[in-house]
Amino acid sequence: MEALLTQGNSENFKSRFNSVFLAGSDYSLLPKEKGIGLNIYRYNLGAGSKGDEHITIENRGAECFLKPDGTYDFTADKSAQLCLAAAKKYAGDDMRVTLFCNSPPVTMTKNTAGYCSPIKDKESPYESNIDEKNYPAFAEFRYNSAEYFVNEGYRVTDVSPINEPQFDWRGWYNEDGTYSAKQEGCYYSKTQAADLYNVMIDRFDGSELDSKNVKISMFECAEVAGEGSTSAAYMDCLLGKSIKYAAKNKKLRNYFDCVSTHSYWSSTEKKQEAAQYLADKYSKYDIVCTEYCQMWDDENTGVYDLIANEKNGTNGMTIDYGVEMARVIVDDLTILNAKEWDWWTACSYGVYTDGLIYLNSDNHSDIQISKRMWCLGNFSRFIDEGATRIGCSSGVDSVSSCAFINPDNSRVVVYVNNTDKDQKTVLNCKNNYSVYTTSNKYNLQKTAQGKAGQTDISLPAMSVVTVVF
Repeated sequence: MEALLTQGNSENFKSRFNSVFLAGSDYSLLPKEKGIGLNIYRYNLGAGSKGDEHITIENRGAECFLKPDGTYDFTADKSAQLCLAAAKKYAGDDMRVTLFCNSPPVTMTKNTAGYCSPIKDKESPYESNIDEKNYPAFAEFRYNSAEYFVNEGYRVTDVSPINEPQFDWRGWYNEDGTYSAKQEGCYYSKTQAADLYNVMIDRFDGSELDSKNVKISMFECAEVAGEGSTSAAYMDCLLGKSIKYAAKNKKLRNYFDCVSTHSYWSSTEKKQEAAQYLADKYSKYDIVCTEYCQMWDDENTGVYDLIANEKNGTNGMTIDYGVEMARVIVDDLTILNAKEWDWWTACSYGVYTDGLIYLNSDNHSDIQISKRMWCLGNFSRFIDEGATRIGCSSGVDSVSSCAFINPDNSRVVVYVNNTDKDQKTVLNCKNNYSVYTTSNKYNLQKTAQGKAGQTDISLPAMSVVTVVF
């Protein structure tokens, strides 16, 4: 490994849990040395669409702590809270919690639903589902919910009020005149997003929660892109210093130090364009990548063709899916210099390439583990919170890599070989080393160790290899 540069802080690149993670899964109870060392739980503050007959996917309706009479019931969402508590038990008190939401509570929305109303004219302008007069109430809901979890002993670090605001999040009309929706969601124009953030910051900045390092997150952008993109337009409105926006977003520019984005739809080239755009205009802000899975219609996943060849769909359990996920992680950590990376979602059921673990809703003892989980562990088990990324090169054009120095001064290098040929790289180190491999044959197993000096590191075909020294 050749160290080329040192820059950027890492805050542990670990997958999110979803609200059903840990339920019935022995793998969730494993200590770090046997599991994959996850330490971030993204908890969905639901809008209250549980039982909404228009939502077509059963587990997409969510309970809300806020009751119609304006009081709170923090015994609600019981199953999700049990999972959160179990996660903390095994991950420890330092487990980070992000409280995100897809929609304001239904008691605050224009249509009393957790999604935007369907319209027959698909070309009509997008419309937000919350009036500006309800922004303070929405901010109070977020504050009270965060305060509850902090008082319960959770390390809440982020409160994220907006998810992918540039999408319309509308329901749709069916042929019989009824309408359906996929999940909770709310559109915001870029100026509406700025106005909402101003209100949120007013509630949180300088508060008791602020003194406990609970911060508002900005913003869960749907994709990473550069100059001229929708993402850039939102960024300019929220953080730009042009005459058009500077007076209205000064509070935002002073408060935020980090931008959250999702890794969907973005090729390596797009990420390079985004990185250049951010470096040129917003270099003072850190980047965190807070959501990604291998969506079937995303041609940048690296497995788009594999998915397309599956007539009945696929869960993508094999090593090629895991290696391509690892390639995306390396791109995000190196090109974007992201200091956090989250996978959507830890546990899933049915047929889709969105899970690390798959549950059988009819047989809870039937648990399937994807290679993605172990490939993620090549990063999350070994790269600790507070690590610093350093530049490295595998010396092999077809093998991508990233490297970190942990707070305990250990070095971690992750290599991704997404070719069908065995490769090798040369490591020079002053201390003893250990090698952990995920491949078609291995699941994050220690495959080599040795004493200080120069040594060849084997990088099997279609593998993710971590060296710790």
